[in-house]
Amino acid sequence: MGPILNALVTLQAIENELRTITLRLQKTRRKVKLQEQRIEQLNAALQAKHEEIKMTRLQSGKLELELKSREEEINKYRVALNNAKTNKDYSAILTRINTDKADKSKLEEQVLTLMGQIETSQGLCRQIEKDLAEETNKLETTKAESAAGVEQLEKNLADIQDRKAEALEAVGPAERELFERLSQRYDGEVLVEVNTPTSRRSTDHTCGGCFMGVTLECVNSLMTRDEVVICPNCGRILVLDKTPAQQPTTS
Repeated sequence: MGPILNALVTLQAIENELRTITLRLQKTRRKVKLQEQRIEQLNAALQAKHEEIKMTRLQSGKLELELKSREEEINKYRVALNNAKTNKDYSAILTRINTDKADKSKLEEQVLTLMGQIETSQGLCRQIEKDLAEETNKLETTKAESAAGVEQLEKNLADIQDRKAEALEAVGPAERELFERLSQRYDGEVLVEVNTPTSRRSTDHTCGGCFMGVTLECVNSLMTRDEVVICPNCGRILVLDKTPAQQPTTS
């Protein structure tokens, strides 16, 4: 593999490192964001539960007022019952008292149900507050861990970006423009290896990116020339080996 293709292979390796570090950086930052969202959800749930308790208490208060009114009405009819002068009046008043007692009993059941709901909601509030305290502590820990991780990843990213800039200078303008264009199109996967036939009877080579056929002419060109060969199907740069050549060491 000649200088041109080797420079592109080196550039591809650096591009892979760059995208890996970028993804790790995004993931590290996302941890804090996800934890903050969790706390926001808990705060919203707590606020909603407090509002629910408030509305239930208002409803219970209205029923208690109605219950008090019904008790006063029953007491009034009891006085009237003692003063009834005829059996007809007595029977009518007694029927009204029994009806009010039945309504009062229903109201008492409704009030008890609402009080039970309030008690249950208050228990849920206490649990949410406990979860909120735990998640808030976890957020502080996550922020501290994330800050250290982000600092190191940003240093690594800056180093790789410098290496990429140097690698881009090692390729020609046309190859550089092609690499950047294909990098945007294929999410950084610009270079693909040619897959060789697995059977002795087969002479078909395929592109490692789109897995479509590659002509022998393309393969021969890669074996004999130091020039960019494009897959006729997906348009990516074909190479026989994506492993960068080792640079000779100086003594």
